[in-house]
Amino acid sequence: MNRLPIQKTIEAAGVLTGFEPTFRISRLRLLKLLYIAERESIQETGHPILGSTVVAMPHGPLHSKALDLIKGVHRQEPQWSAVFHNDGYMVVRLHDPGRSRLSRYEIEKLTEVSERYADKDDWEVARITEQFPEYKSCYSEGSSREIPLDAIVDALGRSDDKTAILQDAADRAVADRLFGP
Repeated sequence: MNRLPIQKTIEAAGVLTGFEPTFRISRLRLLKLLYIAERESIQETGHPILGSTVVAMPHGPLHSKALDLIKGVHRQEPQWSAVFHNDGYMVVRLHDPGRSRLSRYEIEKLTEVSERYADKDDWEVARITEQFPEYKSCYSEGSSREIPLDAIVDALGRSDDKTAILQDAADRAVADRLFGP
């Protein structure tokens, strides 16, 4: 996978925090819902929402650079902190970041995922992601290992068009390096 598109990540987090009455969401829940939406987007369209590096960590898969943003250790953290701040393990939205980088499909997918898991607590959502085949095949106790895009594509049963999906991801990575995400 590729670099994390910062503004798109901020907007996606903005969509997910918008379903919380106080615009607060746990770090764990936010990261898991982002991954679930990403995975379902790949399954349904062949395209990820964020397209950044995903890792298998304790409690399930997540976008490693999104975690770095939340923890304040990503070099573009000031952009994140202009919209969100941390209150312990809670991510609090300070204002709506807009939706200019998200497609209608992506907004609908994030909304659908948020609504579907609304009745589950954070740890239930994490346990669900721990059952994903790509996570099980890549996770090693106590480690953080990358989950390659091809493992996600295979786990989703999209092996027939894997070459096209991987080529599209590679093309996007080149475009991101040349023109920015």
